[in-house]
Amino acid sequence: MLAFNQNLQKLFAIAQKTEKTGIGLMSGTSLDGLDIALCRFKGSGLQTDYNLLKFVTIPYKEDLKKEIQSIFARRDADLEKVCLLNAFIGNFHGELVLHALAEWGIKPGDVDFIASHGQTIYHAPKRLHRQQGYSNATLQIGDGDHLAVKTGILTISDFRQKHIAAG
Repeated sequence: MLAFNQNLQKLFAIAQKTEKTGIGLMSGTSLDGLDIALCRFKGSGLQTDYNLLKFVTIPYKEDLKKEIQSIFARRDADLEKVCLLNAFIGNFHGELVLHALAEWGIKPGDVDFIASHGQTIYHAPKRLHRQQGYSNATLQIGDGDHLAVKTGILTISDFRQKHIAAG
């Protein structure tokens, strides 16, 4: 309960700041690597202003590409592999974030949040799956909780689901 209250207090403190520093993560279907963007944000809503402070793409090694490809866009994907890669990629992305921050001379405590898209492994728009009773769907892996624990930074993840739900 104490940790929960501390996290709520931290979230409240971040929400009160007029400037926030965030990291955006993106790994596309090309599997070329992880894009890491460090940005500073001011304002909110339509009045949001941002500055890109740092950016790097860290390439994926061939063995990781092959692991992801073994489940990517496959209707018969091994569910255990999906589950294991979900946690693995969350931790791995956390390591890459910490590496980038160290290279840039920035402490994790100086970053207010991470926004992680995750790694898309399956896209199922209704126009393609054509199954009655089912709407548009997508699945990204790279667990945000593993990423948050690894870095110690508040993490927002899997937000593509809201885009799909909203149409």
